Amino acid sequence: MKRYLLVTIVLFAAIAVIYYMATSWNESKRAEVAEKTTEQRDVLGMSSSGQAASASAATIEPEMTPEATSGSAVSRTSLEKKSIDYSDQIIKGWTDKVMEDATELLKSQTSAQDLSLSFESVTSDLGNFLDIEGASEQKLDEYTEVTVTLRYEGNDGATIRYVYDSAEKLAGIWFDNTRLAASVTKGSRYEEQDMKIGRNPYVLDAKLTLPVGDAVINEKEKPPVVILISDKDDSDMDGTLGYARNTPLRDVAHGLALHGIASIRYNKRANQYSETASAEAGIREYLLKDAWMAIDSASYLNKINTRAVFIMAWGDACEYLPAIIEKRSRRISGLIMVGAKPTKHEDMSYMDEDTKTESDAKYFVSKNNTIPLLFLQGDKDFETPLKFFEKWQALLTGRAHTAYHQYKSLGHYLFPGSKDPSAKDYDVKQTVSSAVMTDVATWCVNNVE
Repeated sequence: MKRYLLVTIVLFAAIAVIYYMATSWNESKRAEVAEKTTEQRDVLGMSSSGQAASASAATIEPEMTPEATSGSAVSRTSLEKKSIDYSDQIIKGWTDKVMEDATELLKSQTSAQDLSLSFESVTSDLGNFLDIEGASEQKLDEYTEVTVTLRYEGNDGATIRYVYDSAEKLAGIWFDNTRLAASVTKGSRYEEQDMKIGRNPYVLDAKLTLPVGDAVINEKEKPPVVILISDKDDSDMDGTLGYARNTPLRDVAHGLALHGIASIRYNKRANQYSETASAEAGIREYLLKDAWMAIDSASYLNKINTRAVFIMAWGDACEYLPAIIEKRSRRISGLIMVGAKPTKHEDMSYMDEDTKTESDAKYFVSKNNTIPLLFLQGDKDFETPLKFFEKWQALLTGRAHTAYHQYKSLGHYLFPGSKDPSAKDYDVKQTVSSAVMTDVATWCVNNVE
């Protein structure tokens, strides 16, 4: 009996020693990370104040462009799935499992313990973790970057950026904070108000859609607003198309409201005033003027944040965005282009030289290279093939405040596309993917000044 008692005492003593050594090592490691020089902390992706933290392969960092992200929020690639798994492990504190797949270079620059401490420094003030919001993938020469977004309380979020080499080994990890759009909950809803756009004789009917209830981001702050512009010259405010009477603009308006974002949509002039469809008017008359007046109307609404006005345009309308914002650039916070082509247009309105309009995609490089841009492209878009999306990326290489989202299974209006996409897809009842609304709303929130 005494022998068993002695063994028990020795066993408890051993456990106490191990616990003391582990906790002492942990505190020592924390102090070591905290005392790193600025250069050493930069290798970990940490600011000198320690407010942002990550583990990374420093030799890759110059090639990264945080503002430019792309990927599919609809169907996951193998690297997106892997990154989501890694994120789940990091959240649970299993960083040693993540580091097992790291390159030797990354292992030499950081450790699983450093990774945990870096993640903790970024997320410690965000409250309770709620869910993994999504993942997006982007090719960077011989590397692939995947960004995973995490949602915390109060619409706070964090991103984990993974970089993989050609062998799909983990070559870099970065952590950062982000602000997310409101999440859709059972109690979220919206309200719509009729409004008017323009002046006599062509005053257009319009809708202002506002978030209410749980969708409101902050009761003390007015919501950002997105002006929706269809690519069809005779479109109604809902963007109605096909025998199924699909309504992509209304879908987006309602979806954004559920995420705390207001919107304005209006009838195109040729829809409400059919006699103008045959008039010899240029683009200035049937597109630009009405868009300018929509922007002006948004700038004077007291229910929205007039310093956070965005434009979301589809297809052909995107080609004239340079001409639209050239005269209203101080009132616009950013542009969202769906199925856009980088082209140059010159238009003569009523053959009057004074009303000549020029719209050149290079405007975003040479004249206005700071306005935030978001490009959305469906792989099933038969109206705007993927090659134009890639041309935008080539044209705007190195430009800041530019983001890209590519959706593997969506078409031109961001509905699910068929195996052989065509105009017949519009004859099937569809709604815009909810993933699109999440991406657009979050981007808008993060570009509010």
